[in-house]
Amino acid sequence: MRNAIWKRVLLADWPHRMTAIITGLFLFQFVLWIQKEDGLWLPQTASLVSATLWIVVITYMVPYFNQTGRTAIQFMLIIILHGFALGYTFTQVTFHSWKDILKWVTLNVSQIEPYIWFSFSAWMVYLFVMWAVESKFRIFVLMVASVLFFAIRDSFSIIFLWQQVAIVLFCGFSLLMMRHFTNLRQRAPMIWETIIEYPASIGVPILLIVVVTLTVGVISPTVDPILTDPYTAWKISRGESVPLLGKGISTSASTADASSGYSRDDSKLGGSFRYDYTPVMTVDTTKRTYFRGETRSLYNGKGWELSPAEKKLQLMKVNENVLQKDRRLDQSLLTTKEVTQSVVMNRDEVFPVLFGGFAIDKIEEINKGENPFQQLLWSPRQAELRFIDKENYPKAYKIITQEPIVDVPGLRETKSDFVKQPEWNEYLQLPAELPERVKQLAIEITKSANNGYDKAKLIEKYLAEHYPYTNTPDESKGKSKDFVDRFLFEIKQGYCDYYSTSMTVLTRSIGLPARWVKGYSSGASPIPEQIREHGIMSQFGSEFDVDGAGTYTVRNSDAHSWVEVYFEGYGWIAFEPTSGFKLPTLFPETKVEPANAPASSPLPAVRVETEVTPSYTWLWLTLAGFFLLAVMSSACILLIRTASWKAWRTRRKQAHAINFNQKIIVEFEKLLRLSRRKGYTRLEHETMREATNRWSKQSKWMKQELEMVLLLFERAKYSQVSSTEQEYLQVTQAVIKLKEQMK
Repeated sequence: MRNAIWKRVLLADWPHRMTAIITGLFLFQFVLWIQKEDGLWLPQTASLVSATLWIVVITYMVPYFNQTGRTAIQFMLIIILHGFALGYTFTQVTFHSWKDILKWVTLNVSQIEPYIWFSFSAWMVYLFVMWAVESKFRIFVLMVASVLFFAIRDSFSIIFLWQQVAIVLFCGFSLLMMRHFTNLRQRAPMIWETIIEYPASIGVPILLIVVVTLTVGVISPTVDPILTDPYTAWKISRGESVPLLGKGISTSASTADASSGYSRDDSKLGGSFRYDYTPVMTVDTTKRTYFRGETRSLYNGKGWELSPAEKKLQLMKVNENVLQKDRRLDQSLLTTKEVTQSVVMNRDEVFPVLFGGFAIDKIEEINKGENPFQQLLWSPRQAELRFIDKENYPKAYKIITQEPIVDVPGLRETKSDFVKQPEWNEYLQLPAELPERVKQLAIEITKSANNGYDKAKLIEKYLAEHYPYTNTPDESKGKSKDFVDRFLFEIKQGYCDYYSTSMTVLTRSIGLPARWVKGYSSGASPIPEQIREHGIMSQFGSEFDVDGAGTYTVRNSDAHSWVEVYFEGYGWIAFEPTSGFKLPTLFPETKVEPANAPASSPLPAVRVETEVTPSYTWLWLTLAGFFLLAVMSSACILLIRTASWKAWRTRRKQAHAINFNQKIIVEFEKLLRLSRRKGYTRLEHETMREATNRWSKQSKWMKQELEMVLLLFERAKYSQVSSTEQEYLQVTQAVIKLKEQMK
């Protein structure tokens, strides 16, 4: 007896409970999408929304619960969840007026705001979807809309969402199956009882189909798509650049033969690569910067190598003191801003240098004091912090950098003639075989400028605007032996190594010392501080510093190269010629003087005493929303009780009943078609009743069902009486039985 009770409890309304689970899984895919979008939600918001969805799912697992009670329990559980997760503490307020009540509500509710609104929104969406999946048509609409959304977002972003597409399709078809079971329960209760009694009879075939389908999908070989996605194809047809072209899927004759990442050998540049989004390091910095690694000065016509002078550089030991500067450089006019960066490595990879903003001034800590400085050497000439061991690369380190403040008017006043200074030959070196048209192009680009800084900016702008970015340049177009010449005049597309090498060569061609730099770009944008503290709604009406402090995630796909040009009195200044990239340059702060302000008219100091009180704006909005909801609910209740509503419901029921008349007629016509195929024909002179009486004499075991079906058919077709749903179910059951008897 006890087993029977437990079995009934577990199997009670199981399609509805399975629908609730599948709905939760379906909505969770949108949470996973939001988590992949940098900065869209806080991690804590995503965790609380996910927990809310599963709390709602759990409440649907309790059988014999009416919807009103379940909704109330869901509301309370969501509140309790946020209270525990956010460390809620009750705040006592003495009530003297209605403002004290508002203050008490504000001080208590604000502890779980704004996260609670995201969870309530997810809860409302869940309830809406549970309503929507009661119709097969609405299930199809949800499934198609979701698949289109994920597919379009996947095509127009760097995130991968095909797993979400697959799960959405699985959830959609599962919901359709649950809907079918629900309809079967209503229309064929006898068959439904059989399924409940023997669930394995239908569960095992379904499970086998799912297992076989998944197995075939897993063992099937991967086939690359033949066609490029429409967006990429359209952009290429217009000659425009497409960053992250095809997400690693080749769209030209060249195929990607390597993954993105920090290169070890730059002596021969070119070719294609695949984007690798594996995290390399996480950097907590007081300002967004590029993360500089190494520099090269010798261009060999194919790539970059260490020059003879760089190979003989004297390296210095590193300690806790400030790192020594290159004594050859004149930086008397340079001003800098101190930037603190804490780096945590995400991979067990050994790099030749420690990465940081330009230029590293001091290293404060390595591995939280566990690893001393003996494995590091400093190169003042290249501003490189070199790691000399083959293992035990620092897992974490903290550095201080001094970022140059770019004084544009001052840079325009510097001299630009370094050709007759032998000490700068290293950074003016060009191969003897460099085609003359490269030098002529440099002269043509910079002919409108009269100073070194503007010339460098013109070259930077020309490259960024005239050559589209792609990770799969078509090398088949290149005939020249020189890497820069091929890019500028033949291939005319490429990625950062193409741009940075070309700018270095062009800049040297007009007599400006330049060097090639490689490292990592800034990485993923951080979550703004305002959002971290006050929630995502705080972004409205506020301006954020896109180059501000934050925690940046740097991936293999962020490996990058750029250019540094030397200016007398300022040292090395960075330039970014790659199309689609922007260097986080620091400029002097400018003070704006008010127009026509009197020379000496100070405003009198006014002392204003203010009382710090909590903001009630969100509370008023919330209360107004609840009040509006209460008014609409009351209006709906009153409408339901009106005579007009009752009359409308009566007409709906009558129309529904008429539909049952039509359904009975359709079922009977299906029976007649089947009867003809089985040899039970109706003669031309016979009425339906005469024909069925003859069939009953021919097959006496069909008499009872035939008489009942005929009676209900005649009443549905010729009578004014409306058939009921129960009568329709009787007809369907009898027709099923007659079909079996006619075999």
